[in-house]
Amino acid sequence: MLCELLIKNGLIIDGSGNPGFYGNLAVKGGKIIAVGKIECEAERIIDASGLMVSPGFIDPHVHAELTVLGGYRFEEFLRQGVTTTINGNCGHSITPYSSDNIYEYMSKKGLISVRAKEHYRRVIPAWNDFSSYIEVIKNKGTNLNMGFLLGHGTLRWSVMGDSKQQNPTVEQEREMSRLLEKGLEQGALGISTGLAYAPSRYAAADELIQLTKIVKKYDGIYTSHIRYQIGILEAVREAISIGETVGLRVQVSHLTPTVPEAFAEILAARKRGVEIAVDTIPKTSGHFKRRDRFLQFIDSASFKPLAAVLKGAPEAFPTPEARRKLLKKIRFQERLMVFNTDNPQMDNRTLKEIAAEQKIEVAELLLQLLENQNDKLTFCQGGLNRWDFPGLPYGESVTDNPLVMVGSDKVFGEIDDPSDWYELFRNGAFPIFFGLCRQKGVKLEEVIRRITSLPAQQFRLTDRGLLAKGKAADIAIIDIDNYAYPSNSEIDYKNPLTMAKGVKYTIVNGQAVLDDGKLREVKAGQLLSKYGQRL
Repeated sequence: MLCELLIKNGLIIDGSGNPGFYGNLAVKGGKIIAVGKIECEAERIIDASGLMVSPGFIDPHVHAELTVLGGYRFEEFLRQGVTTTINGNCGHSITPYSSDNIYEYMSKKGLISVRAKEHYRRVIPAWNDFSSYIEVIKNKGTNLNMGFLLGHGTLRWSVMGDSKQQNPTVEQEREMSRLLEKGLEQGALGISTGLAYAPSRYAAADELIQLTKIVKKYDGIYTSHIRYQIGILEAVREAISIGETVGLRVQVSHLTPTVPEAFAEILAARKRGVEIAVDTIPKTSGHFKRRDRFLQFIDSASFKPLAAVLKGAPEAFPTPEARRKLLKKIRFQERLMVFNTDNPQMDNRTLKEIAAEQKIEVAELLLQLLENQNDKLTFCQGGLNRWDFPGLPYGESVTDNPLVMVGSDKVFGEIDDPSDWYELFRNGAFPIFFGLCRQKGVKLEEVIRRITSLPAQQFRLTDRGLLAKGKAADIAIIDIDNYAYPSNSEIDYKNPLTMAKGVKYTIVNGQAVLDDGKLREVKAGQLLSKYGQRL
């Protein structure tokens, strides 16, 4: 037997949940052609002695739909063993209408900077629907496999603008339905919602039910950043109800492990026939936003006087009324932390602490900082460990729940300026999840199943997620004893590019993109639709 790649002597964890075994694995033409006690004449041999060999990991919750257009290398994913990402989450996606329309939406929502918007318009070929967007990526290539959802927020905004009306008109509903169906016909995996964000937060459940009936026709999936403002348990029940009513698959996005009853509710729904699963962020900091990006997010909340500040003009705060409006848009001011202040005594502290020391009001201190023209000044919203994803030991609602997978919810700053917006620990979502599960006694085979075949099944990526004959050769080879990410005491909070360690090889469609720890740009990734179809 001839093969292009033979992986020998590894501990094979095949993604099924079955016990691991020592053996070999042969690859040819981007596919696995044999697994077990096999030999073949190979162009290349990788000796995996002392290493774990598993399917490449699948991250179901990523926001790389624009990042990929800039030639991003996705090193932080490859160094975790991730070979496939699902993009277009939280209601944000790359259709409908023109690319200019999408850039405008993403900028208005604070998801890309104003500078990035102009850069994309200038250098990226235009698209006008899902298929033409896919062609742009295919012409550029990607290091990862990628699948895409259609965003309800982008659809609603494109048709209804920033309207707060709960119900679309007949014409508006017809247009959203038409655009959704077009994207699904062209290969999108389903629809995502961001029900805590405008404009999706104004949509009633009936609107979502009508749209997901179209998704059901294409065996698509409904993924939801749930309606947190009504309470997490009630919001999970709303997602379940939509799935139950329509009869389609449901993915609850980035559910906090601090609400165990919500995980129990999902498991109960699955037992009564709802095809539902859930992803969680193992650990994260709050959002680190440099001054310019911080102001842009406030501007996206419709504080119009900030336009001048974004252009570097502090005189936008001249009146008490303007200052009052600004401060009203900034939540949890006392908890804001600051970095890169040019004063070491202020760095890594909350505004509340600093204001008390200086004997001034928090609001006054905040305005002083914003009016300062320090371009590197960075605010952290949520602290170094967010309360909802603190990285603390999991309870049984997570460890004993077979429906829980990892969703990193990776935030991307600008490719050439990653410090403008980032979060800590998400680059280590998978090794952190490993650690949290293993310390509570979850078997290695079960951890691997939850991040390989479980998301593959949920998103109908039928040729991925298992090490078996005929499956795509997406493979992670890992020194499992050293698979880790820096802890609180080890992390450099000023470095948004901290990587995981322990992955030796990440193989995408038969090609080693991470090769003995070295990143290669072979653009081996494929653009995926359901049932093994490539876009």
